[in-house]
Amino acid sequence: MWQDRAACIGSDPELFASGVTSRVLKAKAICADCPVIDQCLTFALDNEDFEVGVYGGLTGDERREIARQVQEFAMS
Repeated sequence: MWQDRAACIGSDPELFASGVTSRVLKAKAICADCPVIDQCLTFALDNEDFEVGVYGGLTGDERREIARQVQEFAMS
């Protein structure tokens, strides 16, 4: 599975579940070098996971914005 190749394996899960800016930045730095960042983001978007936390290098608000843009594009 793609999760087995994620750069975050072995990292503190609190980095990815927190809304604290310093932790979000650390999580995003780990994601930046991840070989499965696209799969992770797709997973979060497909599951409409827009809560606090970093998936695919993006916060919940950033994922929500992408989903909104995709929906607008599909409706145009």
